Amino acid sequence: MLSESLSNSITLSFFIEEPDGILYAQYVPAEAAAVPDLSSLENVLQDSEYASCYIDNPALLAFAKLCRDSKETQKLQIGQRKDAEFTLDLAEDLLSASLTLIPAMGGKPVGTAVNDALREQGIIHGILHKELDAALAAGVCENLVIAQGDTPRQGVAGRLEPLFGTHKSEITQRDELAVIKFRELSHLLLVHVGDELMRRIPPVQGKFGMNIRGQVVLARPLPDMAFGANLQGAAPSATNPDLLMATNAGQPVVVDDGVIVNPVLQVPDVDLSTGNISFEGTIHVDGDIKAGMILNVTGDVIVNGLVEAADIIAGGNVAVKGGIIGLAERKPGTQNLSGTTSRIKCGGSVQALFAENAHIEAGDSIQLEQNARQCELIARKEIIVGKPGSNVGNILGGKTQAALMVSAVSLGSATGTRTQIQVGFDPYRDVQIHDKQYQIGRKATELDQLIKLQVFFATNPQKAAGGVGEKVEAKRVHLLEELDILEKELDELEAEQELIDKASVKIIKKIHEGVEIQIGRQKWQVKEDAGPGNYQLHDGHIAII
Repeated sequence: MLSESLSNSITLSFFIEEPDGILYAQYVPAEAAAVPDLSSLENVLQDSEYASCYIDNPALLAFAKLCRDSKETQKLQIGQRKDAEFTLDLAEDLLSASLTLIPAMGGKPVGTAVNDALREQGIIHGILHKELDAALAAGVCENLVIAQGDTPRQGVAGRLEPLFGTHKSEITQRDELAVIKFRELSHLLLVHVGDELMRRIPPVQGKFGMNIRGQVVLARPLPDMAFGANLQGAAPSATNPDLLMATNAGQPVVVDDGVIVNPVLQVPDVDLSTGNISFEGTIHVDGDIKAGMILNVTGDVIVNGLVEAADIIAGGNVAVKGGIIGLAERKPGTQNLSGTTSRIKCGGSVQALFAENAHIEAGDSIQLEQNARQCELIARKEIIVGKPGSNVGNILGGKTQAALMVSAVSLGSATGTRTQIQVGFDPYRDVQIHDKQYQIGRKATELDQLIKLQVFFATNPQKAAGGVGEKVEAKRVHLLEELDILEKELDELEAEQELIDKASVKIIKKIHEGVEIQIGRQKWQVKEDAGPGNYQLHDGHIAII
């Protein structure tokens, strides 16, 4: 259809060519007619039936320039008639659908196409009719949710809740330089017959959901929690099966499926009269542990006297009111301790008055009130030697390793004795990483075997009858979950930068020449005596912070 002319003669016209709906402008020069400029073109278009079409403004400007100097007919594409468009996006979990509407520009509206698309996609549940109708009426929207499924409500996992009070580590909390209080060393958490140990809180199963196609979405099933069948020193209450009670007195220890109660063994000394001791519980030694003896317990070791060149392995803490004294002989040509020195390894903390020629490993921390001479000290968290305000608290010789902190009144000696201090890494981390890698490899092999079995079932379905196929699938899913957990734990073990950033070596009074400090991978050899300081990594180098 032609537009209205700019003069009495029709010199300017607009029309659409089908089937593509291309909008053209045409100008026929005439002597009595004014030449159209951009403003007049826009005004005529605005008053025409093509006002709602898509207009290509740069093309319109180009047409105006052609008309200005032209002596012959000019025709140019300046726009297009566009129908309304829409996109319907379904979430991967089919719990929602979103609509984007692009309005028509001189063309047709979407009409019933959106509703038709919903039916084609099988969307029958959770359609938000009010929002959808409003969007269709407006003719435009972007990523508007028009269907919303019912998300499954996950349940609350069951748990086993200890009832016997605070953990011993909470009782012995102290600041980094606190005085060791020996009256606390013999404190044991004990329970008596009939004491409540643990409460079983059953899981609350989740609620199933429904996706926008009307399909049920299962909530993850939660396993039930149960007390172990044969817990040492403990059993469920006769009147309340969700309550675990102590059946004998002793020290409670939380295990995966409940609590066991270890009795406490008390002896005057550990020597030839007792022989080597292996005990599932806690041992309290009124006197000394003599040289050459071996003590292996699952609980704590409390010693009122001295520990000589003996071997102690403890699942809990080791507390020695006196000192730990090993033999000073070394293997010829080495700096290593002799095979007959004092050796202590525990899962918790080691506390003692002092240590000489000893190898001590602690899963938590090592705290010595006085000195550590020619020792190998390894702690998962921190090592503290000395107390505030004291001139005693020296680490002299040997190697001291801790993940987070080593603190001492002084390090080394005036004679330049080699003394190694290392912080910023977990001494047990490599073993744990190797264990996780082994578990991942073993479970991956098991998963591969299950997948091969499922491939066999696909060609031999009769072999999967009787629930066999379902059991194999359930085991496969369980293995995938276990692998995911193991891989996350491995990633956490391999991330050591945070540990390095927090690690420090604190000297209260003095550090001597001959001391070597290592934080993470950075080493610093002390060349001359220096005063107090807190050494940490700063910009990749060891510095006083």
